[in-house]
Amino acid sequence: MLNFSLSAQTHKYFIITGKIVSDSEVIQDGAVHIIKNNKPAIISMVPENGHFRLELDYNCDYLLTFTEKGFLSKTIHVNTEIPQELKKLESNYPHFLMSVSLFKDNQDAKNLYTGNILQQINYSPQENNFIRVSTIFDQEFVEKVNLGQNQSVQIQENKSKLNANHLF
Repeated sequence: MLNFSLSAQTHKYFIITGKIVSDSEVIQDGAVHIIKNNKPAIISMVPENGHFRLELDYNCDYLLTFTEKGFLSKTIHVNTEIPQELKKLESNYPHFLMSVSLFKDNQDAKNLYTGNILQQINYSPQENNFIRVSTIFDQEFVEKVNLGQNQSVQIQENKSKLNANHLF
């Protein structure tokens, strides 16, 4: 019986903690739809405060779709694959902290971008940790904010803020 308890405690997860942020202060009908390795989705409801915690198995492929009533959904691809030599580590990687920003669904459908651009979280051998993979839209955001300011200093400040919060 003691061995069973110890083995149950040693199962390691990639843990994501975060919050859904939107125009509303209270999350109504918020949920995370979790697809693991192309299997049918598991739906996890998000409480009114918007906070969530996900424990994902390592070496799997996930699609996390965040939804809230009256808002556009957002999907994030999470690949928890880690190198073979790291699978024997004694502990989990540090929690991945993120905020998921949802936008009001009052857009004219003909003006919405219909491409399938997914934001991603992957393991980075250079960082020896999980990172938010930058997209072209991130760079465009940083450049727009920096217009008329000292470019090199402001770019570093904005990148630092994005990396600390992992805003999606």
